[in-house]
Amino acid sequence: MAKDPSKTEKATPRRRQKAREEGQVARSQDIPIATTLFILFIAFLFYLPFAYKYIIGYLKYSFANSFVISTEMFSNFLLFSLKVMAILLAPILIVLFLTGIISNVAQFGFLFTTKPLTPKFDRFNIISGLKRIFSLHTAFETVRNLLKLSVAFVISYFLINFLLEGIFRTGFIPVEGQMLLMIKYILIIIFTFAIFSIPIAIIDFAYRKWEYEESIKMTKQEVKEEIKSYEGNPIIKSAIKRKQRELALRRMMADVAKADVVITNPEHFAVALKYERGKDEAPKVVGKGIDNIAQKIKEVAKENNIPIIEDPPLARGLYESAEIGDYIPEKFYKAIAKIFAMLYKKKNIKV
Repeated sequence: MAKDPSKTEKATPRRRQKAREEGQVARSQDIPIATTLFILFIAFLFYLPFAYKYIIGYLKYSFANSFVISTEMFSNFLLFSLKVMAILLAPILIVLFLTGIISNVAQFGFLFTTKPLTPKFDRFNIISGLKRIFSLHTAFETVRNLLKLSVAFVISYFLINFLLEGIFRTGFIPVEGQMLLMIKYILIIIFTFAIFSIPIAIIDFAYRKWEYEESIKMTKQEVKEEIKSYEGNPIIKSAIKRKQRELALRRMMADVAKADVVITNPEHFAVALKYERGKDEAPKVVGKGIDNIAQKIKEVAKENNIPIIEDPPLARGLYESAEIGDYIPEKFYKAIAKIFAMLYKKKNIKV
């Protein structure tokens, strides 16, 4: 794997998702192998007593009919043999199949994609091929395979020395004894290889994880471009926000035109209130603003003959404690009640 020195940034979630869609994930082939060996050992440990009875029955049947030469009996014997093999092998094959699926899913989750099957023509490039041959990935693969071969050789050597004595004695014990001895040796071999496959699988997975993270790293410019495409161009984003503010201001001014009163300070703050008797529990803020917006609120109020009351402390207090659409806080009830009472008196409205 030739590393690009400019790719120094960790992959973004979007980059990871794209790599995953292309079938690029951190995956170790040794994890399923180690898992399969352990599951196989456990399965055999509980399954072999059942299989032992079946095999003994099959051997007795075979020896009892070993001199039968008729075509019909041979066909029956062949069908019986196939049935026994199916019964003995089917559970183990199912367990191994499920183990292979689960051990891979545990590494990178469920993933189905056909992109890795698409031909990559850059692989036919001689220079690229030479780079792959002399890469860190190839070096690791070579060391890993040599390590696995060495471990397998050492284990095999000691196992053969340990088991040879028992194997030589199988000719002097009954068939049942031979079967039990073979089962014992099979369990020992599987368990031994399973134990020694753990460190190899851990090392391989750690390297695959590191290699994957390195392969999906991004340059600073790529990160900037992705953020820009994800969040939008700052200029366009600013224009959208400006347009949204303009629309919000227009809606607010339309509500201000229907207000009952505008409280000002008088230069910097303006708060428009509306109260519908029998419907609202208290006067509601339908518009507010400072400086230029406050002046526009007052202009709209004058155009629509809405009373403007100058009360600096009240205007500032309402502006700071209530948002547009909120009812005024309870602490302002008394002051606002006096204002509405005055307005109702001028309009000859009974309170």
